Amino acid sequence: TTSHPYTSFAVGNLSDKIGLSHTNPVLYYIPRQNGLKEFNASFGDGLYMVEERPADNHIDAKNFGNPSDIISTGDMMANLHKDEKYSVDEKEYIKARLFDMLIGDWDRHSDQWRWGEHKKDGKIIYKPIPRDRDQAFVKYDGTLLSLLMNIPALRHMRTFKSSIDNVKWLNREPYPLDLAFLKTAEEKDWIAQAKFIQENLSDSDIDNAFKSLPKEVQDETIDEIKQKLKSRKKELQKYAIRYSDVLSKTIMIAGTDKKDKFVLNHIAKNKIELQVIRMKKDGDELQYTKMISDAKTKNLWIYGLDDNDVFEVKGDHKSNVKIRLIGGQNNDVYNIENGRKVIVYDFKSKENTYNLDSKTQTQLTDDYDVNLYNYEKPKYNVVSGLPNIGYNPDDGVKLGFNVNYTVNNFKQNPYTQKHVLNGFYYFATGGLEFNYAAHFPGLLGKWVIDVESQYTTPNFAMNYFGYGNESQNNDEEFGMDYNRVRIRKFNVSGAIRHVGRYGSEFSVQPIFQKMTVEETENRYIDIPNIVNPMVFDSQTFGGLKVKYQFKNSDFAAKPTLGMAFMIAATWTTNLSDTKQNFPTLESILGFTHKIDHNGKLVLATYLKGKAILNNNYEFYQGAALGGDTDLRGYRNDRFLGNSYFSQSSDLRLSLGKIERTVAPLTYGILGGFDYGRIWLDGENSRKWHQDYGGGLWLNAINVLTARISYFKSPDEVGRVIFGAAYSF
Repeated sequence: TTSHPYTSFAVGNLSDKIGLSHTNPVLYYIPRQNGLKEFNASFGDGLYMVEERPADNHIDAKNFGNPSDIISTGDMMANLHKDEKYSVDEKEYIKARLFDMLIGDWDRHSDQWRWGEHKKDGKIIYKPIPRDRDQAFVKYDGTLLSLLMNIPALRHMRTFKSSIDNVKWLNREPYPLDLAFLKTAEEKDWIAQAKFIQENLSDSDIDNAFKSLPKEVQDETIDEIKQKLKSRKKELQKYAIRYSDVLSKTIMIAGTDKKDKFVLNHIAKNKIELQVIRMKKDGDELQYTKMISDAKTKNLWIYGLDDNDVFEVKGDHKSNVKIRLIGGQNNDVYNIENGRKVIVYDFKSKENTYNLDSKTQTQLTDDYDVNLYNYEKPKYNVVSGLPNIGYNPDDGVKLGFNVNYTVNNFKQNPYTQKHVLNGFYYFATGGLEFNYAAHFPGLLGKWVIDVESQYTTPNFAMNYFGYGNESQNNDEEFGMDYNRVRIRKFNVSGAIRHVGRYGSEFSVQPIFQKMTVEETENRYIDIPNIVNPMVFDSQTFGGLKVKYQFKNSDFAAKPTLGMAFMIAATWTTNLSDTKQNFPTLESILGFTHKIDHNGKLVLATYLKGKAILNNNYEFYQGAALGGDTDLRGYRNDRFLGNSYFSQSSDLRLSLGKIERTVAPLTYGILGGFDYGRIWLDGENSRKWHQDYGGGLWLNAINVLTARISYFKSPDEVGRVIFGAAYSF
């Protein structure tokens, strides 16, 4: 396990020293017994940690702060929106959050909190009760693990060290909660609570806290944890400042479901004063004031929620903070005197009052997702990268990289924009390949805008064995280089794509291509008239592709149930000779289905078909079979013609799990069979090509799958294939 099974018993003692509410887990031996009923076979005869559940039947518990009630995060948030009399004790919450960082507990989503209700002067104040400390003091080891932890979904899972190497990512999970609850907190509040913890939690307190663990586990590991905890405590103010800066970049303010007024006053250059006011029958009542500075804040989102709200922006000074005002329900009033960097969002079909200057932007839409307050909406921008390695006999060893940059601004579907760059070096040919793609959902209504490009260096190679379903492979006589064709590619395309709810997509894609083929001596391509001589000059092509696809599965990297379908029509023309044009139709149909109920044995099959409807294409544009994705026992592009059909099927068996790893690793074996053929005008061939093989696979957390396999055809030498990808 990555988390220490007994350190949770020390957390309560540590919490007591700083006055933080907590649960009290207790260690019990539970024997097998009839009382466990159907669970008796799986549980019992072991040590178990039993923790009381913070609920309204424990309101008298001292360790919960003796509240008048205990409620969930969802219920508390509903109350915060209901009336201004409800509020969060921000100082106590900051203390709790700093304690999370101190003990390295990254698992702080909304269900990890309960809230004690305390009544004071007609107000109801909620104080946090943290629970479920099973991810405190965690440890992740190993080179493979360090690569996996770079995946954005896992990046917040940080090893407990003497220092916090990335405060921002350690807090990725509770970040939206922090923005929602900390309305008035400033950097000084974070510093004050960090100082409080430092002054009230001594080194001896830390030593004593771990004495509550069973003596048998008070070993060198616990001594190491204590030393790291003391080191982190010394630097806690530094971490508090860093995370306060993270929270300041995007500020999200929500009113109530009653009449609220939000007054933004540009009181000085790069400085804004925000006043949040409740409008009542007997006059306005100021709730709080917040100062916003360009130096720390980039975005300000203000949600009016329900009822008739008023938004005012005034003051003559300039600010670079991008202000978004989201009205919500009912008739809202916008009085904008200084509309620079201000965007107003509201329902197009509802009546509102707009008194706007010429600089104010409006985005009126009935899109519920845009106007809805969702505290989980703010997300980090993410840069991620992973190495890429693969092998097959044609490319040799393939080394490369994948870099992704995901931007999450106000409009997300599911992100604002994504950029993907990858590059590969092929050792067998010395060629380089670079691919770039960018995706912009929401720029064109419900449509996604895509941009894609590819560039290869002159040493990049494809294979050419001539046309026909029975073309010859003379590897044994001439070597593998003989059929390699050096080709430099430059492709760029743009597309508009509509994404359906359940995995369907429809796209229209204009395409530009430039191809340059090298006439390499002593290779098959050098035989006179074996190809159109014009290909040795740079050729440019334009085209249009229309595609529909559907893809849905339970897990992309290790599916047990799924279906994929694609159909596309493409028209391509040579831009130097437009008579050289050709239409293409292609389709894919795939199914994945578990054979047993738990998905250990899975059958997957894919059918592919392609047809070029005339002969005006160059050899590198033909319908080709062979390689890693269809006829796996044959070289890349082994057979070339006007059309093809193939089917590839795998039977995958999951054998087990590799224990003692941070992420669930499963492994198994596969057996596969492929068949297919091409058709060429004028050729009379009835041969169907076949191959079969098997291999091993390893999957990490249903995200990344590595495979090594061997496939053999009756006609040619077998092929070893290795690779890792995000899909099986």
